Amino acid sequence: MENTRLHKLVQDFLDDKLDAAGQREFYALLGDPWQREALAGIFMDLTGQPDMTLAFDESLLPLLEKATAVDVPRTTPVRRMRYWSWAAAAALLILAAGVYRLTDHRVVKLAGPEQHAKHDIPPGKQGAVLTLADGSTVMLDSMGDGVVASQGGTSVVLDEGQLAYDPGESGAAGNSFNTISTPRGRQFRIVLPDGTKVWLNAASSIRYPVSFTGDTREVSITGEAYFEVAADASKPFSVYFSEKGVVEVLGTAFNINAYADEPVAKATLLRGSIRVNRQQVLQPGEQANINDNNDMTVNSEADAANAIAWKNGLFVMNSTDLPALFRQISRWYDIEVIMKGQLPHRSFGGTIGRNVGLADMIEALNIYGVNCRLDNDQLIVQP
Repeated sequence: MENTRLHKLVQDFLDDKLDAAGQREFYALLGDPWQREALAGIFMDLTGQPDMTLAFDESLLPLLEKATAVDVPRTTPVRRMRYWSWAAAAALLILAAGVYRLTDHRVVKLAGPEQHAKHDIPPGKQGAVLTLADGSTVMLDSMGDGVVASQGGTSVVLDEGQLAYDPGESGAAGNSFNTISTPRGRQFRIVLPDGTKVWLNAASSIRYPVSFTGDTREVSITGEAYFEVAADASKPFSVYFSEKGVVEVLGTAFNINAYADEPVAKATLLRGSIRVNRQQVLQPGEQANINDNNDMTVNSEADAANAIAWKNGLFVMNSTDLPALFRQISRWYDIEVIMKGQLPHRSFGGTIGRNVGLADMIEALNIYGVNCRLDNDQLIVQP
């Protein structure tokens, strides 16, 4: 494609003047590996900035989702208008090709798979262990689609990597509980018996009844989970996490991060409303932080997109909290991380896909001054 056409597409994107046809052409070009760098270069020439906040049209979501196969959350904003950045839009498409973009004026190409074939650890994948009411377990990693178990007339059905419950004509058995556990290096999706959708991050679990027969719906989790709760005002929904708290819900979407090795548990609200520890009601975009003493603070300007980046297949490369990033890496790649000395202070940000191998992740971090290397089954981080 001629450079003048690319230049016009980028300029129209920046001026928010792309019509439907132009939008399709623009995002198709972002998905073309032969055009990405040219588009990025033109953007830099026009703006002189690595990132720019722009008004985002909700009609672009299907285009982005189709081009990237990444679940872009439809969150309710704190402010009236949503925004999308060039870097964010480009990153979603670039990630699929093993390239990531950080916001300090550099586009970094990661090495191809042939360069890391000898010494690499693959990323995590879909998989979990289902523990039935009688204590028996089902390894869901190796199961094909179909009925994987039956309990008191209820069928447990696996369909394209998602578990769901079918009570059948006889109805579900009450007072029976199941647990889904994800090992390190795995994540999983489940539809609870009431229709609530749950995404489990690595090294996490959820315990729930085979049927919600009482006046309330109660589940408990460890690790991290994202919920889209089915609305039912007559049966309040509650999530218990670790020993730090409980979230009470009517119908909403939220994320809970309650890993034992994290300094605080976090409940982040995307839409609806929740009450944390029976005292603090959160509004969309707010996050409750609970420490080991059960002291709670509320961040009214939390980055909800960052909180659920894991669900959407992304690592957020935020150098202000490198230890947290390395804890995520440890869980996802199922590898021990050894920190030697003080971590460097670097200023960078951006995202990288969770579908890349560990060698690519190491390369990205090394390029930005975070010195790390793979030594057998350990990731060594040092000044």
